[in-house]
Amino acid sequence: MTKILSLGAGVNSIALLVLRVQGKVDFDVVLFADTGGEHPETYHYIEEIVKPLCQKIGVKFVLTKRDGESLYDYYFHEQIIPTRIRAHCRDKFKITPLRKWAIQNCENPQFLIGFCKGEEKRAENFCKMDNVTFPLIELGIDRDGCKQIIRDYGLPIPIKSGCFFCPYTKVRNWKWLRRTHPDLFQKAIALERNCMRYPELTLHQGAPLEKVIKKREMCDYFDESCSLCEVE
Repeated sequence: MTKILSLGAGVNSIALLVLRVQGKVDFDVVLFADTGGEHPETYHYIEEIVKPLCQKIGVKFVLTKRDGESLYDYYFHEQIIPTRIRAHCRDKFKITPLRKWAIQNCENPQFLIGFCKGEEKRAENFCKMDNVTFPLIELGIDRDGCKQIIRDYGLPIPIKSGCFFCPYTKVRNWKWLRRTHPDLFQKAIALERNCMRYPELTLHQGAPLEKVIKKREMCDYFDESCSLCEVE
């Protein structure tokens, strides 16, 4: 059996990697499915922290992706956008490439998924898949516990994994994207406007991005981001 950590590069999966370094969980491969649309901070975290940790403990790191175009290009060419009801990233650009690589390269693969305590309902949906385990749930570790594991090991907390045009993005995070990566924010706007059902469908429920960022929030009264407005 080949045990594979499905790396999202967010808090939960990074905590699992630290637990592997500490000998508290076991897996042979760290597998990251790249949609091509992650935030630059996620790619930087993988290069500067994840890969060195894998090398340190002798665990193979593999980046895989869907054949052909990126997730962004797929949506743009189809003139659609991801929605909370239907997002193609999970099945076509995450699960399918992961399973394809595992089938082609491993005998009897078993995936470790980083759902934590409190996410049991999400895990139930994945139970329909063969050979899937949820170590954080089994260990009783919640999201705060994951953050503490990362801090105690001396690593920075990663930003929430996900594409820069994710429909689950909160208002403060859209503002963060516009401030930190204006080029990506403009790409998100272009994707939204390109949708054949715009402005009926938008990336943020109920309003186009130009209007979303005008919403007044507590963070608008501060020159710098505070802990209340931590990007999640």
